[in-house]
Amino acid sequence: MPVARPIRILLWLLLALVLASAIAFVVVIAFPAPLQHWLEAHVVLALRQHYQSDVTLENLHITVTPEIYASADKLVVPNPADPSLPPLITVKHLALQAGLLQLLRTPVHISQLKLDGLEIKVGPKRELANNPGASSLRRQAAPMSQPHRPIHLADFVIDQVDADGAKLYILRKDPAREPLLFDLRQLQLRSAGAGEAMQFTAALTNPTPPGVIESTGHFGPWRFGDPSLTPLGGHYRFEHADLGVFNGISGTLSSVGDYSGVLRNIVVDGTTDTPDFKLDRGGETVHLTTSFHAIVDGTNGNTYLQPVKAHFLDSEVVTKGEVAGHAGQKGKTITLDVDIQHARVEDVLALAAKSEPALTGRLALAAKLKLPPGQEAVLQRMELNGNFHVSGGRFTNQTVNKVVVELSRRGQGKPQDQSITQVPAGLAGDFRFQSSTLTFSALQFTVPGAEAQFAGSYGLRGETLNFAGDVRLHATLSQVVGGGKGGLLSLFDPLFEKHGAGTYVPITITGTREHPQIHVQWGKLFGGSG
Repeated sequence: MPVARPIRILLWLLLALVLASAIAFVVVIAFPAPLQHWLEAHVVLALRQHYQSDVTLENLHITVTPEIYASADKLVVPNPADPSLPPLITVKHLALQAGLLQLLRTPVHISQLKLDGLEIKVGPKRELANNPGASSLRRQAAPMSQPHRPIHLADFVIDQVDADGAKLYILRKDPAREPLLFDLRQLQLRSAGAGEAMQFTAALTNPTPPGVIESTGHFGPWRFGDPSLTPLGGHYRFEHADLGVFNGISGTLSSVGDYSGVLRNIVVDGTTDTPDFKLDRGGETVHLTTSFHAIVDGTNGNTYLQPVKAHFLDSEVVTKGEVAGHAGQKGKTITLDVDIQHARVEDVLALAAKSEPALTGRLALAAKLKLPPGQEAVLQRMELNGNFHVSGGRFTNQTVNKVVVELSRRGQGKPQDQSITQVPAGLAGDFRFQSSTLTFSALQFTVPGAEAQFAGSYGLRGETLNFAGDVRLHATLSQVVGGGKGGLLSLFDPLFEKHGAGTYVPITITGTREHPQIHVQWGKLFGGSG
């Protein structure tokens, strides 16, 4: 029959393939010891060449069937840049799987690698240009012992790495300081190998503030000479971060964003959302959101903000600066330039005190903020220096408001004009905030018909007032008093006309915000001692 010959050829071909496979299997089973020794040497040398250091491992066991299965304990990869540092990588137990032909390829191809007890310890960043011995150090990191016949490997590639429960340590320059620790609850890598980036999926526990960061992206290739130059990039989601670990503030923060760069210089763009942000125990809870562009040094955790735009209530705040550690200091210092152009003064006061804000109005502010680390509350540690301007101000305390309205009436020479009931107030000045106390070196207060200049302080804790200054009215003394009494006082107008004012009155303000005490300093007015 015409088809008989092709069918016979096909059957012989299939039989030949079966016999060849059987012979290969018999060879593998019949000579396990020499093959295992060869593979063991192959694996150890591949690791040493890959990590450029004298890698060690124990209890290496290889099972050879049509698939290759290998396991080992206590894998240790020394730090190739500085052998005096703790090992770069340690693994309690590892298991890998690969096809027999995959191990004969260049580069070596591994299907799957599972790592239990993985710890990575990244040393502090260093400048290679200032370390001429770095290249020679890498050369000296070659394996101390090699098989009788060297096997030259370009590298190896791993299709999938599973390393749940891994720990990442970022070592400090000061060995006495505890390293930064990140617990990687989940870590999966794809196509890992030198010369190409690893695609990863990770879930790690952030130390401060505590919370879980989920991230996907790429990492590598690893820079053995200087790990801080290892590239990375991806997307992250950070949820349920407890801000209560920072003494003086509270809230639950969530954040999403993208990052790229190298380990020592990570560019991050993202947003945060804290629906229950609170400053200190006395402040009001507000919904705080931010968008930010930041540079993060992954080797020490220092963060450089360029900038952060925050929004809460009806106010916006823009800040630039850094959150960085300093030599001889435990913890990080926050140093910021604060710029407020679209804000309400009552919103800012609400952060500091839960009671009704003393003043409302539009706020513009420029200041430098410094918050050193420490156990004290934020308001106790915070230092703030700058200047501000409040326009359209209104005082919420009725006693103060009555004084302000009366001041405006008399300053305009209309003491009996009952139509003047609400007057806009302006406030401006230079200030310093330290130890929960606001100190004003120059404070200017204006209402229609009058200006006042003061210097003094306001204690945020006790809401105490301690100011001295003067009030300058546009109207003369006789106009201020008005009526028949004003006419009688016209002879004294020249005594009060000072510093370009129709009426000049030195005063002091003491007491508390709820019960202010205003005193006229007659001694200064008439040249006496007080």
